[in-house]
Amino acid sequence: MKRIILTISFLSLIFVQSFAQKAEYVSAMETAIGLLSEFENTENTRQGVSQLERIATAEPNEWLPGYWAAYGLANLSFAEPEADKKDLLLDKADKFLAHAEKLQPGSDEIEVLKAYIANARMAVAPQDRWQKYGTTVSMSLQNANKINPENPRAKLLEAQGIYFTPEAYGGGKKKSAPLFEEALKRFAKFKPSSAIAPNWGERDARWLLSQTN
Repeated sequence: MKRIILTISFLSLIFVQSFAQKAEYVSAMETAIGLLSEFENTENTRQGVSQLERIATAEPNEWLPGYWAAYGLANLSFAEPEADKKDLLLDKADKFLAHAEKLQPGSDEIEVLKAYIANARMAVAPQDRWQKYGTTVSMSLQNANKINPENPRAKLLEAQGIYFTPEAYGGGKKKSAPLFEEALKRFAKFKPSSAIAPNWGERDARWLLSQTN
């Protein structure tokens, strides 16, 4: 009987410790993700990425730290003026995302982020890179839509692609408007699986739609 009580007590202690560690992990992630959401503030984004890198090291079996670090690095690349430094940031983003994908294979959110990073690569030198990275964007979004046809970020990136494509090549602001509207409908229905799950993009969709009028 005493052995049973000791076993139960030991298991309870493990549960309490695990719960406390999980709560600490979620809290740290929420803080770091909050910094990324202020992407106009590059210094905050850098701090958020640094925090996520540390969390990823401390929690090697969690896919979200690497996912969010990759997202933050892609955003930093858009703000970086030097092409070589842009690519270095995106090289790092690719490594984080590759690790996240090993932990979470078949994720529509990872496919969307692949497309997002490919867009950032293309933005470094559009005329030289559109063919290579444009194909990556298209394939990744197709994969995301197959996995989850209601993913709002997939529709957002599709709309952005049309928005930034010249009218002469089948794009333009007016043509992108219905796609942004569809993305916003999806955002309205979207519910993240947790407080730290992927949830970015709605503000971009609203702002870009306002620019199509």
